[in-house]
Amino acid sequence: MKIKNFILLSAGILINQIATADSFSETLKGKPKLNVNLYVFAADVSGSINQGNIKYEVDQPFKETLKELDESFMVHVDFSKGKWGIFADKQIVKTSQEKNAMNIPVALGTKLDQSSYGLYYQAYVSPFYDFKSHSKLIVEPTIGVHRTQAEASLAALNKTAAIDTSWNEFFWGSRFKYNFDTSWNLASEVTFGAENTISAQAYLGYRFPIMNRDLNLRAGYKYFEQDYKTNNFHWEIRQHGPVIGINLPIF
Repeated sequence: MKIKNFILLSAGILINQIATADSFSETLKGKPKLNVNLYVFAADVSGSINQGNIKYEVDQPFKETLKELDESFMVHVDFSKGKWGIFADKQIVKTSQEKNAMNIPVALGTKLDQSSYGLYYQAYVSPFYDFKSHSKLIVEPTIGVHRTQAEASLAALNKTAAIDTSWNEFFWGSRFKYNFDTSWNLASEVTFGAENTISAQAYLGYRFPIMNRDLNLRAGYKYFEQDYKTNNFHWEIRQHGPVIGINLPIF
């Protein structure tokens, strides 16, 4: 509860900065920066998907998802200027499988398209230290919108049951970054969605120079939980597992 109260306080600081027009121009001073993050989320998935009389229990470790994977695309784009930044995160996973249930062939296909669009503000930035002018600690409250589109189809005995739905939800939270006195760094993020969504992730990174840019290799862990209900549809899914990625500064 204390963490959630802190997140709400941080989001309030962000909104207050937006409303303070006199000092707004001061917070935009600085060079624009664009970063692209490519990552792989080795998620174990559990939960259930319900629509009317159709109920599909999900209990799928990452090794099973990998065998049945048709398509996967994961990218995070971040643009900032001064103390302000915007970001977009896209994750598409498409799977298909064929199994037998009581000697009856069953075909199952799923497609999950998750997007996040957000705005953040550097509410706290500690003084620079000597290692390439990186700040020691940065706290960035963030707000934005999650969009989820879920599709599932189940075919057996020449009959097909299909689920196709999407929804949007507001979220708030905060990001934290910490730079050691070496090339090592830490990053974490915690957000809460209006539709009972919880997202938490933490990474250990290592910077190394390539072509006058500091690439940042990162490895960590992510937990993502959604519990969405509307009419006769109920989506209750949990994803958790290790994440490996690389941060590519464009400019």
